Amino acid sequence: MSPKMQLELKAMLEQMARYCGCQFIIATHSPFLLALEGARIYDLDADPVDMKKLWELENTKLYASFFRKYRAFFENDGTQDK
Repeated sequence: MSPKMQLELKAMLEQMARYCGCQFIIATHSPFLLALEGARIYDLDADPVDMKKLWELENTKLYASFFRKYRAFFENDGTQDK
């Protein structure tokens, strides 16, 4: 699913939780969906399973590292060399 669609899904889920009282169980590696307001994140890779914050997960650390490495490209529309 594209990042844009993930953000739209995130907004819809947040609205449904807030206004309709819905609860969701979601299995995902998407940092967009993991950032849902009020989400309880369980790290199923931990032994024993543990609750973690978005920024403590290995998956989101990898995303952060990737975007830090290529930050200049995003800030300068790809015109700046490494």
